[in-house]
Amino acid sequence: MLLHKIRHFLSEYKIEKITNDNFSKVFEIYSQNHDYFLLTQGSEATYEESIKDITALPPNCDLKQKQYFCLSQKNKIVAVVDVIESYPDPNTIWIGLLLIDKEQQGKNIGTKIVTGILSSAKLSGYKTVQLGVITNNLKALKFWEKQGFRSFRHHENIVVMAKELY
Repeated sequence: MLLHKIRHFLSEYKIEKITNDNFSKVFEIYSQNHDYFLLTQGSEATYEESIKDITALPPNCDLKQKQYFCLSQKNKIVAVVDVIESYPDPNTIWIGLLLIDKEQQGKNIGTKIVTGILSSAKLSGYKTVQLGVITNNLKALKFWEKQGFRSFRHHENIVVMAKELY
C-alpha cells in the first residue's frame, strides 16, 4: 500500500488518514491558504465545502484508491495531501492536493513530502505521477517545475503536469 511506503520515506512526520473525526484540526491548514482557494474557487475555504475532500474523487475512481492524509510534527499539522492511486491509468498516481502550513512554507517541507511520494510511488511500481495546477497559480507552477514536473496538457484553466519515475 502506498501510504505505508510514504510513512517509511517520511518517518520524521506522524502521518494519519483524514476522517470526519479529525477534520476540524486539518481545516486550519485549509483556512491559512487564502491565496490558493481564492485562485481555485474564487473564495476562501469553508468547512462545509472542504470536508467534502474526504470523499472527493475523480471520475471512475473508488475510495480504495484515495490516500488523503495529514502530516504532523510536534503535535502540529504541517501538511495535507491527497493522492489517488492508479489514476488516470494503472501506472500513474495523481496528486490531487498538497497544502502546507503557512508558517512552514518556504522551508523545504513541500519538497521533502513530494520526494517521499515520488519514492513511494516508484517503489510501488508506478511509472508516472501527474497533477493539475490552475493556470494562474504561478507560485504552484514554479514549485512543481522545481520538483521536475513538466506541463504536457492544458484542460480549460488547468495545466496538467507529469513526472516520469525512472
